[in-house]
Amino acid sequence: MRAWPLPLLFGGVTVLVGAAFSWVPSFWWDEAATISAADRPFGDLLELLADWDAVHGLYYILMHGWFALVGTGEFTARLPGVLALGVGAAAVTATAQMLAGRRAAVAAGVLFAILPRVTWAATEARSYAFAVGCAAVLSLVLVLALRTHRARWWVLYAIVAALATMFFVYTATLLVAHAVTMWALTRGLDSRRRDRAGFVLAATAGVALSLPFLVLAYSQVRQVSWIPELDETVISTILVEQWFPSAPWAVLVCWTVALVGTVVAAVRGVEPGERTLLWLALPGFLVPMALLLAYSVLASNMYLDRYLAFTVPAVTLFLGWAVSRAATRWWSLLAVLVAVGLAVAPAYMTQRQPFGKAGGMDYSVVADRLEEVSRPGDCVAFEPKVSWQPTSPRAVADARPDAFEDLVDVGLDETAADRVSLWSSDVAPPVLAERAAAQCTRLWVIADRDRGTAFTVWHPNDVWWRFDRYRFTDTETYRALSEAGFTITDQEFVNRLQLIELEPAQTQ
Repeated sequence: MRAWPLPLLFGGVTVLVGAAFSWVPSFWWDEAATISAADRPFGDLLELLADWDAVHGLYYILMHGWFALVGTGEFTARLPGVLALGVGAAAVTATAQMLAGRRAAVAAGVLFAILPRVTWAATEARSYAFAVGCAAVLSLVLVLALRTHRARWWVLYAIVAALATMFFVYTATLLVAHAVTMWALTRGLDSRRRDRAGFVLAATAGVALSLPFLVLAYSQVRQVSWIPELDETVISTILVEQWFPSAPWAVLVCWTVALVGTVVAAVRGVEPGERTLLWLALPGFLVPMALLLAYSVLASNMYLDRYLAFTVPAVTLFLGWAVSRAATRWWSLLAVLVAVGLAVAPAYMTQRQPFGKAGGMDYSVVADRLEEVSRPGDCVAFEPKVSWQPTSPRAVADARPDAFEDLVDVGLDETAADRVSLWSSDVAPPVLAERAAAQCTRLWVIADRDRGTAFTVWHPNDVWWRFDRYRFTDTETYRALSEAGFTITDQEFVNRLQLIELEPAQTQ
């Protein structure tokens, strides 16, 4: 029992670091998809998963129950992921402590808590944090099974493997990585034949348990058809964005220390536990990455940096071990960890700015401002399209439905549930104008922000978001509303969007 306080400590630290200011960044498009899916009647959710988005099915079901208890909001939507990361941190710390000792456990626990990919996942209401947590637990269970030779751990391994796969399908590649681990640790040892059989049975059971999900998810592979082909940027993406988004100096510090630690270990030798750690950690991040990149080169691209977030436990396990070998005194270990902390601090602060999400999305800020200036019974509508995303600004309402509860949505065509889709649709401008003329004494329109010059913003999906020139008064929406007698009484720019107030001329 003495071994557990340290994992619990770093699990708690990770929760605190991840939760701190996680409510500040505005929701963005991906998170709006989560809320749109999860915050609907359960039968409608199942229909969506069967037809459209099964790959996130288990996560959506979990969040459906969570939202029913606590409602939707920036903090509540992200808190489950933060807690999952805390579990992941505890599992990584426990694994490092069992295999390489207390210093390695401290280093791995700290690095996990502050790694930019982890602190990013803590502010993202998507399934990535759950994939990270499940991956960490899966590796810990594998170690426990190998150490104790007890069947119950193999049963648990099968269950966690299935859950990990259903939270994020790419985590299934960890079974291949663990097969490499098993081969390396048990080859030529007849005494480990039972362990080999246990792993094969557990991995097979895990795949079998998740097979219906895998088949359904594969039938919906069109969902990732938008991912652009690999290009020369993939090298920098792997080196920096995959685990250290927006923290290039942390890459330099971590991998330099890792190199030093590896050289020291090569000279001085490694203990059996350390050997197990290396055969667990190195395949744990190299094999999934190699498989995903190979498929992307040979077939169609399915690689994005954030899709490999589940390899973070293996990365931090290796880095924690290497740091402990390079820094042989507690003061030197502290110095290295402080240096890493300083290197990742700018990324952490950027992630927790109001417009810290990809592309500077401002859904939450727009929703908050609408709540401040609108009155119950006011009308609301959305400009049907923007240049930089495939849906209209109506995604703001999908992300923050609470801000629209007391308003009359005169621009709604079909709800997302009725369409069996993630997104609701907008009526054509003439229909909007007709409805507004009949129902509205004040109308709020959420539209793209006016801009006289087009510009592009680099997005982590390896694409450039193009923000085209735009002026609301040049749109068909404005012309239809103007012909219906509406004039603009206020126009407030936010960041990427704007909030426009219109009233009929006779009420002014």
